[in-house]
Amino acid sequence: MNNKWLKTIFTFTGIFIFAILFRVFFIEIYSIPSGSMEDTLLPGDKVLVNKLVYGPKLPASPYDIPWINLIWFLQAGAAANPDSVYWNYQRLPGFSTVERSDIMVFSHPLWGGRNNFFIKRCMALPGDTLAIEGGKAKINGQFLREPALSKKVYEIWPVNTRQFSRLTDSLGLQSFGRSVQSREKGSVEMFLTENQKNQLLESSSIVSIKIKTSPPDSSHWVYPKNREFAWTIDNNGPLVIPFRGMAIKLNHRNFLLYGRTINRLEKIKLEEKDGLYYLDDEPATQYIFRQNYYFMLGDNRNNSNDSRHWGFAPEENIVGKVALVLFNYRFGEFKWERVLKRVE
Repeated sequence: MNNKWLKTIFTFTGIFIFAILFRVFFIEIYSIPSGSMEDTLLPGDKVLVNKLVYGPKLPASPYDIPWINLIWFLQAGAAANPDSVYWNYQRLPGFSTVERSDIMVFSHPLWGGRNNFFIKRCMALPGDTLAIEGGKAKINGQFLREPALSKKVYEIWPVNTRQFSRLTDSLGLQSFGRSVQSREKGSVEMFLTENQKNQLLESSSIVSIKIKTSPPDSSHWVYPKNREFAWTIDNNGPLVIPFRGMAIKLNHRNFLLYGRTINRLEKIKLEEKDGLYYLDDEPATQYIFRQNYYFMLGDNRNNSNDSRHWGFAPEENIVGKVALVLFNYRFGEFKWERVLKRVE
C-alpha cells in the first residue's frame, strides 16, 4: 500500500472521528414533530441544539455514539437490549447552568428507548416550589413571565361562521385543523397566543372569547395521577422540585408525589406497607434524592405532553439547549421566515 492510499485512509478516518466528536460534544440538529411548542417552535422546524452550554453528556453506551451505534446493532443480540447502560452518567463542565425558561432537548424520563427526545421549556429548577394557577406557572410564590408566543385554548363565539372564517384567514389563523368544534353550540375552540386573542377581540365579527380550562375531574391523567390530589392541567401544585441532597419525610403524601420518581428514576425500590416505608426492603423514615430534577412545559399549554402528565425530568436526561431554528420544511413547503430564527 503506497503513501497516497495511507493518506486517504487517514484523512477519511480523521473526518469520521471528527464528525462523531462534533455531534457528541458540540452541536446536533433535531426536528420538531408536533405543535406542543407553538408558536415559539413550529412543526417542521429543524433546530440547532448546543451541547456545550450545560456541558456535553458523555455516552452511557455505544448506542449513544452516532454511527458507531449502527455498527453496534449489527452484533448478535445487540438489538435486543438497546437501553443497556455500560458507563455511569458523567457530564463535562458547561458554560452555564440551566435557567428558567430555557428551551432544551431531553430524553423522556419514563419511556424506554434512546430516541424518545422531547423539546420543552424549563419552568422550574431543582429546589423550586411550583404551582400552576389558571394555566400560569408560579415559582416560589411569583408568577413567571409567560413566553410571548405561548398558546392557550380559547372558546370563541363568532357572529357567524362565514364571517369568522374570513377573519381567521385574514389574520393567518387556521380555524380548522388546529381548532375543534366546541360541544357548546355556536362556539369554536382555538389555540391562540395572547396577541392573536387580542386581534380577534378587536373585530366586530366576535361576540366573546373566554379561556378554556381543563375539567375538574382530570386528576387521573395529571401528575401524580391520583384522585387524592384534585389537580388539573391548569391548576395544580404546590410541588417542590427535587434536588440532589434534598431530604423528604416518608409519609403517604410524599409517597404519592415522589414514589414513582424514586422507584423509576432514582432506581431505589420504595414500598408502602401498613403505614410503614421500605427502601430496598429496609425500613426507612426519610429519603435523600440523588439527582437534580426539572419541570418542563410546552408553550402550547393545552396541547403538550409535558411534566404535568409524567412528572420530573432528571438532569442526566438533558441533551442541550436549543439555540436557533435553522429552517422549516414540512409537507413540501419551505418557510423562508423561519431561516436562522432565534429562539426565545
